[in-house]
Amino acid sequence: MLAGVVALIVIGVVIIAAALRSMRPKEPEPQTYTAPIVTARSAPTSAVARAGSGLDPRATAEIDRLVAAGQKIHAIKAYRQHTGVGLKEAKDRIDHWSISTTAPHLAAVSHSPVARSSLPAAHLSPEAIRSRLSPAVAAEIDRLVLSGQKITAIKLLREQTGLGLKETKDQIEAWVPRGRP
Repeated sequence: MLAGVVALIVIGVVIIAAALRSMRPKEPEPQTYTAPIVTARSAPTSAVARAGSGLDPRATAEIDRLVAAGQKIHAIKAYRQHTGVGLKEAKDRIDHWSISTTAPHLAAVSHSPVARSSLPAAHLSPEAIRSRLSPAVAAEIDRLVLSGQKITAIKLLREQTGLGLKETKDQIEAWVPRGRP
């Protein structure tokens, strides 16, 4: 009788050990990305042109401008839109993005006088940025700051300069409106 109980316990331990061993997490298998095959029937012409060469020059210019302006989320969205890759892959690519060394297209993409200056706009004083804005835009920002509408002023300055939110907020906080007593 005792031998039967011991045998039953041993069998139970073996079964439990086998069950636990099978529950052990396994190392993930390496995953490889296989680009979808794009044909003229399955995608618009612009996608067919991009499939072989990666990003087209306009998309590269747009992403360069967004990365340079510190707008990482918008750059990731643009990269995904132009390539069709997943979020993680796009984020990893933008994290390691370097502005094109042959980037004459940057001035053509941004119509802002500030973005065309030789210094990055984030490193300019509010007065230097003001001097590069049109007088009407600078006057509107003055009016908005004086009336306490800083959020609207930030939005307007971002549209004009392409700066990131934090840089633009810092510029508006340091902005001294003309015509102030």
